[in-house]
Amino acid sequence: MSSSPEHQYYKVGVLLFEKADILDFTGPMEVLSHVSHNRNPDEPVRMFKIETIARSSIIRAASALTVKVDTLLEDAVDRIADFDILLIPGAPPSVVQPLIENNTLEVDIIRKFTQLPPPNSERPRIVFSICTGAFLLGAAGILAGMTVTTHHRAVDALRDICARFNDESKLQTTVEHKRCIDGGHAMGGAVRVVTAGGISSGLDASFHLVHELASPDMAAFVSRVMEYDWTELEK
Repeated sequence: MSSSPEHQYYKVGVLLFEKADILDFTGPMEVLSHVSHNRNPDEPVRMFKIETIARSSIIRAASALTVKVDTLLEDAVDRIADFDILLIPGAPPSVVQPLIENNTLEVDIIRKFTQLPPPNSERPRIVFSICTGAFLLGAAGILAGMTVTTHHRAVDALRDICARFNDESKLQTTVEHKRCIDGGHAMGGAVRVVTAGGISSGLDASFHLVHELASPDMAAFVSRVMEYDWTELEK
């Protein structure tokens, strides 16, 4: 009798805060969760284990959704090396800006995640922002020399943030408006940076991660199940 195949998990930390845009994080969570729901039990498959993180045990997202959080932010900072992917949603600039100006734990956990030793090829480390979540990446100082995106109304603001917090004396950050940009590895090569444009663009970036980390067939299958018209990023 053959033993059951070993299933590999990518652990995803979803960073939440008060008034975070709902689709920014629920959309990617929906896409990634379908990989586990629809896998072939007879084949090895890379799945995603999702854990929500916030500074309090309950948050109110975008004033319409109450979320019971899995892990407190201060605890997640202490075990940040457990995570393979850190997902950062956006919110109105009036919400995100104070997180940036006060160098909060939300920014600190991103900085600590990107400062971990480089992962091995089987466990890539990825930071993934949606919409104005890219503001927190900029404030963490990791975007120098990268090409990134955000909501179309926030492009200039992200450029300003990167100029303030990133060492652009040699390498300048390029901010473009696209639905998804896989920017490759940040300086030092320890973390790969994927940024999505406004709100629904997080779906495109999530399918890109499934395509890259699970399989192209799984990404195509989940897109059919969800009836979402997704196409692979151009290289």
